[in-house]
Amino acid sequence: MDTAIITGTGNGIGKAIAVLLLKQGYFVYGISRTNDIDNANFKHLEIDLSNVQKLQDIQLPKAKGNKIILINNAATIGKISPLNLKSDVNIINEYNINIIAPTILCSKFIDKYVDIKKQIINISSGAANNAIASWNVYCASKSALDMITKVIDKEKHDQLEIVSVHPGIVNTNMQKTIRTTKSTLFPERDKFRLYHLNNKLENVDIVAQKLFYIINNIRTFNNNILSIRDIHIK
Repeated sequence: MDTAIITGTGNGIGKAIAVLLLKQGYFVYGISRTNDIDNANFKHLEIDLSNVQKLQDIQLPKAKGNKIILINNAATIGKISPLNLKSDVNIINEYNINIIAPTILCSKFIDKYVDIKKQIINISSGAANNAIASWNVYCASKSALDMITKVIDKEKHDQLEIVSVHPGIVNTNMQKTIRTTKSTLFPERDKFRLYHLNNKLENVDIVAQKLFYIINNIRTFNNNILSIRDIHIK
């Protein structure tokens, strides 16, 4: 029984990959504010990732099995608006969740699990490469997440494999937030409404299956920035 630590298991992609890994025989630690997963091999760690102090105090669990995986999935689109309309608290909390938290967890993870095979899967976004009006902190923090992935890979940590994954446009609560934002705050809102209307949103379970494929075939990829759209499974 191998081990996975996953952030954002309360819903969406995080919950879907947690459930799938449990079915595959993993012991899963889920870091989130809420939880409804009920499984003997799942332990919920109730942590608000916007609270940096609590994150600094986190004690990562003892690994079970021969491999441990960290999936930095938790993220927030935050307040969708031009930057000047955001409060300092909005900005700080969004950076804390999207880049400070995964960076701290990567550091603690690498430091703790020295003599064991380990993987880090950072869930990023196509927004890392595209400037989208009113997604200011989200775009910037996802770009930073891709870069920290590349830098950690360059550091050649013992027995570590790391990738950053762009999941595409997925049917999650984040997409609901995007569709319900006022167009005066988010000029591209109607484009995202059309994605939903035309059934262009990817199902979280399909994303989870492709993430599991990446976990099992991580050495076959030549790049450590991956797109779910490029993953084809039978």
